[in-house]
Amino acid sequence: MEEKKYTSPIYIFGSLISVIAVCLQLWVTINNREVSILDTIIQFFSYFTILTNSLVAIYFTSLWFLPRTKLGLFFKKFTTTTAITVYILVVGIIYNVLLRNIWPVSGWGKVADELLHTCIPIYFLIYWLFFTENEKLKWSDALSWLYYPLAYFTYTLIRGEITHTYPYPFINVNKFGYQQTVINCLGIGTIFYGLFLLMIAISKKRRASH
Repeated sequence: MEEKKYTSPIYIFGSLISVIAVCLQLWVTINNREVSILDTIIQFFSYFTILTNSLVAIYFTSLWFLPRTKLGLFFKKFTTTTAITVYILVVGIIYNVLLRNIWPVSGWGKVADELLHTCIPIYFLIYWLFFTENEKLKWSDALSWLYYPLAYFTYTLIRGEITHTYPYPFINVNKFGYQQTVINCLGIGTIFYGLFLLMIAISKKRRASH
């Protein structure tokens, strides 16, 4: 299928803004570190925000530079794009609803913060709505898309058991205990699943109207 006229600039801008945002946040984090650089980097990539924005950066960069490779073709799939759209939307929703006022930031940290939690989620949603080929999605796709957040929550709980540190307050076993933390994770998982179903419904409606 022929690509849309403005696809290439969209990939370029998406790649640049996401790479810049992640690198800027890493620079700010390292400059304000209280532990070793290695521990700081491990902590940095233990945030769902950073992992997901890095995934967005890999997505756009692959479609920009490697569109005909296996990686590029994987990211070109509408099912892959839809899953990433929800992942990055959850980043924006959770931060702006629950976390915005918990960690005060300023300067370049504020710039990185807004890029990671607001600008990139909005940009990716617009990209999904207007610049992707609306291919057929199945309702069952929603279950397979849950593997990524499930893997993240599992990793976070295992790492937290070892380090006694947790990246987000609602996944803090030290504060809530395992029962409430698991309930909190299930609540976040419900948000993911609900958004997956919503995106599939929107896609089906768009296909039916054409």
